[in-house]
Amino acid sequence: MYWTLIKAGVLRKKVRSVLTVLSISIAFLLFGLLQAASPIFTGQMDGLRADLVMTMSRFSMVGKIPYSHVEFIKEIEEVESVLYMDYITSVSQDSMLDGITVAMGGDIEIYERFKISNEDLKAFKTLKIGALVGEAFAIEKDISIGDRVFVKSLSMNADGTYDWEFEVVGLYNSSPKADEMGIVVNYDYFEDSRISDKGTVAVIISKVSNPEFADVISQKIDNEFTNSSWATRSGPESQLAASIMADFGDIELIINAILSAVFFTILLVTGNTISQSVRERTTDLAVLKTLGYQDNQIFIMVLLESLFLILLGVFTGLGMSLLSIPAINAASGGLMEGLFFLTTEKLLLACFIGVLVSFVSSIMPAYKALNLKVVDALRSD
Repeated sequence: MYWTLIKAGVLRKKVRSVLTVLSISIAFLLFGLLQAASPIFTGQMDGLRADLVMTMSRFSMVGKIPYSHVEFIKEIEEVESVLYMDYITSVSQDSMLDGITVAMGGDIEIYERFKISNEDLKAFKTLKIGALVGEAFAIEKDISIGDRVFVKSLSMNADGTYDWEFEVVGLYNSSPKADEMGIVVNYDYFEDSRISDKGTVAVIISKVSNPEFADVISQKIDNEFTNSSWATRSGPESQLAASIMADFGDIELIINAILSAVFFTILLVTGNTISQSVRERTTDLAVLKTLGYQDNQIFIMVLLESLFLILLGVFTGLGMSLLSIPAINAASGGLMEGLFFLTTEKLLLACFIGVLVSFVSSIMPAYKALNLKVVDALRSD
């Protein structure tokens, strides 16, 4: 019964219904794409661990801290192992696609986002000038094991230049794929050979025995160096990434503000569409009541008509989003894989928002239809 009435109402003004659905679809396409990109801007990517404590300079994301910090962290009872690293090449946006070279030392195995075979890891630790290259970077630059790679560094070499040479001994892969755009070299060799910034590191990563200790250890590290010129910022990897992104502004708030404006507009559009449809069908609704349809049935019909239009737009928009994500990942060469995605929770949230917008936009027209007096409606006609 309801479906026949809903179909008749929707098809009564086909162009208006199509335009309404398209506007809703575009809104939820925007919702899907912004929510898919949200982890990039909020630092909430998959794979960030709570049992890894990251320590870096308090004053700059790429600032230096002394190697003595590593020795202090190693002495903390709950710390099981420590990895430390320094940037050889720039981490600026312009250098991302040219690959970032990082010198790593200590217990590299704890950084499980980098998948390295035991054979390649052994070769890396054995050869001082050895280098591990990300698979994506190796493919893009046509680099093979045994090749020599030449890097222009931010730190001066012992020969007075900023040029460094390494031998590729293995490859690594990672999730997200963007982390494969880089080269890993031995920190000890880099430290022994450089002249500038000697005795410093950029990031220290500590594996704690229990994730519950992560916050306490982070606070202990930061308190130790609070009053020094080498103050630190520490935290679990899963939290520190979000904290760093917050320094650039509340991106999540901006995204939500954009979506709120879009959905408010959709609310007005849908409400106006349903209100106009009910006004145009005043006589039809009166006739339905004379044929025996109850007031509550007319009320439900109007609500369902709005729900049908909204959900059709929701599913169309989310469908376009889901189709766009693989295309965007492919266009990035796979670098967005693991960074740009939609979760089931986000899809369910979109459906909930659609139902909510449908109810709010149609409740007043439905209430008018509910209280419509047959005599008055037929007289006004």
